[in-house]
Formats: sequence, structure tokens, C-alpha cells
Amino acid sequence: MYKNNLYNKRKFLKILGLASIGVGSFSAYNFLGKDLKQVKWTGEVLNNQAQLEIHSNDEAKNRFILSEIDKKIIEFDNIFNLQNPKSEISRLNEHKYLNNPSRHLVDVLKKSIMVSEKTNGLFDPTVQPLWDMYYKHFIIDGYSKPPSEDLIKQTTKLVNYKNISVDGKQITLINKSSITLNGIAQGWITDNITSIIKTNGIKNTLVDFGEMYALGKHNNSRAWNILVDNNDASKLINLSNKAIATSAGSGTSFEPTHSYHHIFNPKSGISPNRFKAVSILSDEAWLSDALSTAAISMDKFSLEKICKEFGTEAYILEDSSFKKLV
Repeated sequence: MYKNNLYNKRKFLKILGLASIGVGSFSAYNFLGKDLKQVKWTGEVLNNQAQLEIHSNDEAKNRFILSEIDKKIIEFDNIFNLQNPKSEISRLNEHKYLNNPSRHLVDVLKKSIMVSEKTNGLFDPTVQPLWDMYYKHFIIDGYSKPPSEDLIKQTTKLVNYKNISVDGKQITLINKSSITLNGIAQGWITDNITSIIKTNGIKNTLVDFGEMYALGKHNNSRAWNILVDNNDASKLINLSNKAIATSAGSGTSFEPTHSYHHIFNPKSGISPNRFKAVSILSDEAWLSDALSTAAISMDKFSLEKICKEFGTEAYILEDSSFKKLV
């Protein structure tokens, strides 16, 4: 519902070198023989379009993999999708507690809290009240000027990851908090889909279910060529057995200047604009996703420090070109 009224999110990551399939699509390859069979999966992952092709000489295995992916996408939608009123996260936000949560929700929340602690609260899943406030102000009420300082301040008081209590049997939100996992769940789903494909013997695959994971090599011979593309600059990155996620304020904006957008500094309640975009490379897509979200609110020193702690790489866009920070 929201997307139709917002300045829509752009796709920042593009895949180069897939002329037989077309730039911007993605595939999984097995290369076990010359007579390759092809099956396709298309659908939505947390309301974002996604697609996948599998090429191998085992058509039955291909279809089995896609069947498993179908099941998982439905399962994950029923956990993480804020626009699904019956999802676990929607019910948690409504009632402020959830009994017997799925192990997947518990896992992602624990990862979120860990990253929140490591980033000194600059990654915070309890920023949902800020989204609701800005959405109502700009989109529903139609104001062109920003919200008042007092409204931003009062809403920011609801933001604190320490308001989340997680154990295996119950999740509780206090102080009128509500959560979003849009800054980590897509990466987590990407990791899970990659695991399904890998477990079934596909050794070279590029999975894009919100964030990207490059397993093995393109055409079994070289790293995958990923183009990080922003309005102001682009950067070609070679990726193999790594994940990449890119965050940018221009992704989804509440107003045409992109000054107020979907990424919030949890401490100030205001959308940060220090960097135009940040890309994070790591061993897991959920980590790249979460750190790229937090990075938009960081200074260079803090970002370099957190990347070294997690063993990740960062590319930042400040002006007209991407630069490798660490």
C-alpha cells in the first residue's frame, strides 16, 4: 500500500556479464553437462520483486529446489512482512507481545540486537514509529514541510532496541515500541535461499532476494561482476562467496528532495545524509544488510572501526565516486 505513494525504491545492485539472460536478472548454474535444463522462479520477497533461474542437467532437482523456495518464501512472509496483518511481526507490533514465536523471528531479532549493541544503537529495529510518523505527515496528511522538532523528538523517545525482550517462548515490546526488520530480514532470507540451493548441489549461483549473495563463480570461471549503481556514481565490484548490500537515502523517500527517507538515525529521529550510499561486503547477507543500514548514520571513523570488528569491506559514496573505506 505504502509503495504506490512514496518516491519508490531503486535497484542499486545490477549484474553484469549475463548477456544470454539479460542484465538485471540473475541465475544459478550447475555446469554438470552440456544439456542444461532451465526453470525459473518469479515472485515477491517482502513486497519486492524477485526472480531466480536455475540451469542444470537435472530438471527434477531444479523443480524440487524451486518448490522448496516457494515454501520458504511463504513461511518468511508470514513472519517478517509488515504489510501482512497476520504475520508474526505485525501481531507483535499490534499486541506488544508474541507467544511461541518462530525460531526464525527469534534468530533475526537476536542478530538485530547484537548489531544494535555493536553499533551503539545506530542500527535499531524499533524505528518503526518514525516510519509511521513520517508516512502520516508527508503521505497521508500531504504536508510538504518537515514535521515539527517536537513531534520528531516525541516519536524518537519510542525508539530503543533495549525495549525488546526476547526468549524462546515470548517476545515482548515495552514503552509503546514497534519494530521493523526491513534492514536485516531481506539479507537473512537471501542467506537462507542460498543455503537451500547450495545444499542441493548447485555450486555457482547468484541469489538476489533483496540483497545479493554470490556463491562460487560466474560460468564456473570468474567472479561475479556486480555494478553498484547510484544516480551520482557507479562502482564495479567482483564478488565470489561473499554477500553485498547497499543502502542509500534515495532508495525510498517521503519527498522529492530525498532529505527525508526510509533510513533514520535512531538517536535524532532524522534521516541521515552524510553518505549518499554505502555498500557492505561480508560473508553473510544479513550482516551486510544490517551494517549498510547503520552505516548511513555513521561517521567514517566509526564505520571503519565496525567493519574491522566484523571483518567486512565498505564502499562509500560521498560526492561523485565510490571509494573503498576498508
